[in-house]
Amino acid sequence: MSVTSNTTGYIKEEKDEQIFEYETQHLGFTPKAFCNGVYNAALEYIQKAVQEIEIFLSEEYSKVMKPTQIKEACEVILSTMVSKLDKNFDIIETYLTKNVLTIPGNVLLPEDEAQAGDTYTPEQEDMLDTEIQELKDKVLALKYANSKLKQEMSLIDHVQARFDMAQQQLQKLNDINSESGVPEVKDSLMFTSQKVLELVSKVKAMQVKDKAATSETDSIDL
Repeated sequence: MSVTSNTTGYIKEEKDEQIFEYETQHLGFTPKAFCNGVYNAALEYIQKAVQEIEIFLSEEYSKVMKPTQIKEACEVILSTMVSKLDKNFDIIETYLTKNVLTIPGNVLLPEDEAQAGDTYTPEQEDMLDTEIQELKDKVLALKYANSKLKQEMSLIDHVQARFDMAQQQLQKLNDINSESGVPEVKDSLMFTSQKVLELVSKVKAMQVKDKAATSETDSIDL
């Protein structure tokens, strides 16, 4: 049988949780993470211990107590022990974070000693701010140039695609002309345009004749 508990980890809500950045830099982990790890380990040991108690009672006193009674009793034991753990661990965590897992404000870590004497005048800070702003402006200008270049490349790709399509159509036209006995596209275009002009002239002539015939009919009717 497995023992269950509503508490699955050490959860403590704080509106203003302190961030131990310097301690984390030195220790390699946050004090909060360390405390949570210790709490979870203690909780796991308690759960396993109560589980072993339940198994022992089920084997040795099965004739005296019902399984449901043993289970309920073990759950009460577990709940009581977890409640005690929560209460006492608050005290332990406070002590650890204030007295053990903390670095006093007057202590400087060895890796930061190289920067201990670095101080900047207001003028130097202004110069640094100016340089930073200039670099930001250059980055923005470069991003804008890259964006425009991408647009131009996209336009070039589009024009190239249209050009390739036109070449394919021209090649098809050349193939058709070759099969029809017309060796050059230029000759084919000139031949076609000549035929079109002749057709237009015939249509105009027919229109003139039609107008003349209409005028003669009108005169006879009158």
